Amino acid sequence: MKTKEMILGGALLVLLVCLGVLFWVGQVEEDVVEIDEMVVEIETPDSFLSPLYFTVIVHTEEDMSNCRGKKANIPDYDGDEALLLHFTNAMREFGQIARSHGVKVNFGTDWTFSRGVASFDPTFYQDFEAMGHEIDAHAHESCYKYAEVQDEIIAAGGAPTSVASGMSEEIVYDEMSYFDKLYPDFTILWGVASPGHGEGEEMTGWVWRPSRDDWFKHDSDGRYIHIGHGAYTNSVEDTVNAIENRKENAINTYSVFLAPRELLAERGTEGIDEVWTTTKKDCAYWENKLEWWDEFFTELDEYAKRGELEYASLTDVSEVFIEKEKDLIFDQSDIPRSTDSMGSANKASGYCL
Repeated sequence: MKTKEMILGGALLVLLVCLGVLFWVGQVEEDVVEIDEMVVEIETPDSFLSPLYFTVIVHTEEDMSNCRGKKANIPDYDGDEALLLHFTNAMREFGQIARSHGVKVNFGTDWTFSRGVASFDPTFYQDFEAMGHEIDAHAHESCYKYAEVQDEIIAAGGAPTSVASGMSEEIVYDEMSYFDKLYPDFTILWGVASPGHGEGEEMTGWVWRPSRDDWFKHDSDGRYIHIGHGAYTNSVEDTVNAIENRKENAINTYSVFLAPRELLAERGTEGIDEVWTTTKKDCAYWENKLEWWDEFFTELDEYAKRGELEYASLTDVSEVFIEKEKDLIFDQSDIPRSTDSMGSANKASGYCL
């Protein structure tokens, strides 16, 4: 009898142990599920769609070829007072038009333009900055490096940003090593280009920190912020296309482009070489060109009012990126490239060149 009781007692004890083990395993599984769910929640940021941050980029090119001879297709900014004053006055008008719409302009200047400003129009940079615009160093394909161009801007009365505006994709890693020596004078990179803005140029329309071994890979510890320019065609249609194709959890960007030498004076203007003049009927006549830009901004204003587009300087975009960086997803799997040159794409869009 005692033996049966002992057997039954032992069996009951085993049963209780088994039930206890099953209960414990169930709790562990529930805990694992809860932990898994918690990890997913932490690693997946809330989805958001940024507006398209829209910036006007202006570039002047140096009028010297390798610091030896004059370039025929570039104005003599630092040697021709009448010509320099024509372009600075036209750019003041452009700056006022942009400001009236809330548009921000980043004026990337090479060294010869700054020397012309210092000699012939020493308040131009301050006047332009007072409108809410920015002055950047532009120095790719130049015999003067970015730090020297910054110095020329300061000597001409400007307050340069930390933007390095324009660089060749072929030597971008060398440029980053160069900027390391100057840090933090340069922290924002814009305009990674192919020679002459030809076919195959990268057309990214978002922001990331480039890796040292792969420009298109995001490095969360990277020192520099790259702002993509998108298709940068001066076209409402292409801008709207960029709005409609924004990436989620990214800082979406788009730039349009203007060179002062596009703003031609009236034919017969005293002191200005005929090559930089045209008739008043020509779309390239400076007042006609500025009217086009005013109408262009007016069309974009509707998208800005709806919050789909936001006018921003490159510094503004960088600050937004830093604020939102922890919530961004960096999908670099598809890097768009141009199928035509920048000039050809703008002409095809109907922009007057």
